[in-house]
Amino acid sequence: MAATRILLVDNGSLQPAATLKLRELSAEVSHLLGKTIHPVSVLHSHKVDPALLDGQPAVIFEQAVQQAKADGIDELIVLPLFIGPSLAITEYLPKVFAEAQPGALKLTIKPTLYGEDGAGLRQILTENLHEAGWDPDLDTVLLCDHGSPAPEVTECRDALARDLAIELVVPPERVIACSMERREGPEYAFNEPLLATALGRCTGNVTILMLFILPGRHAGPGGDVETIAKTHAPESIQVRISPLLNNPKHGLLPELIAQQSGLPWSKPYDWRVWPVGCLTCLAIAIAGWMTIVLIIQGFLDDERSGQIAFTAATILIIALGYIAFAKPRR
Repeated sequence: MAATRILLVDNGSLQPAATLKLRELSAEVSHLLGKTIHPVSVLHSHKVDPALLDGQPAVIFEQAVQQAKADGIDELIVLPLFIGPSLAITEYLPKVFAEAQPGALKLTIKPTLYGEDGAGLRQILTENLHEAGWDPDLDTVLLCDHGSPAPEVTECRDALARDLAIELVVPPERVIACSMERREGPEYAFNEPLLATALGRCTGNVTILMLFILPGRHAGPGGDVETIAKTHAPESIQVRISPLLNNPKHGLLPELIAQQSGLPWSKPYDWRVWPVGCLTCLAIAIAGWMTIVLIIQGFLDDERSGQIAFTAATILIIALGYIAFAKPRR
């Protein structure tokens, strides 16, 4: 039987928090797929002191390929933790793989998070937007990514902004795609506007909708995005910053990764429905028992008792349906 190894690959960071979060995310995806998922970075993370990573060094893609060869793995499957077709995915990983002289080892790179139409990302972004306290009547949304030398990645970002405006039922000029930074030169002007420029043009409140996945130097508390917001936003406006895409409050990102993998996976049942359902049934049972006692004691006439019984039965059916079929909010 062919041996396959699955890698969840991010760009990499010198910030320990990014690698630690990548490991947590890999564990969550492992649970959904029922397979071991190995957290790997394209570059950078292997330079972090292992003492800051619970004593376990980070692994970059080149090392993962060499280890797979040594272990006799037949196929490496890469789950890209990237918004769109970054050059790291389309060019760098295949180049590193080829230079490793893989022999019979096969490399399969799965679709990025945007996929065919960005529907999964829009769901996450919408959840994060509401969590940030976005005011649909007042706020301008700045959908901010890092900025990319690949126009295909920026096209994904721009498409997300257009589709979000439609789904949120707001004018397109109130959902603006922007980059945190860009490379110099007119050939990279497709990244415009920059976040700093977009903030300076805003006359009303702003919600910065983060198209960043993991915390690091750019995203998260004290990151570059937060610094730009503090230094370039007009003093007269309020600026909110949304959570990152890997938001544990809704847990949608692991499911999107599992979905994009094309591998069989199972969505965990939301066991939170049981406590609520059981309490509802208990309340109905108590109400029913009290109704019977009141009828026996002669405090209720037949018409009123019938109405109470009908109402209780209706609530019971709804509660049982909730227990049987309810899904998480996502």
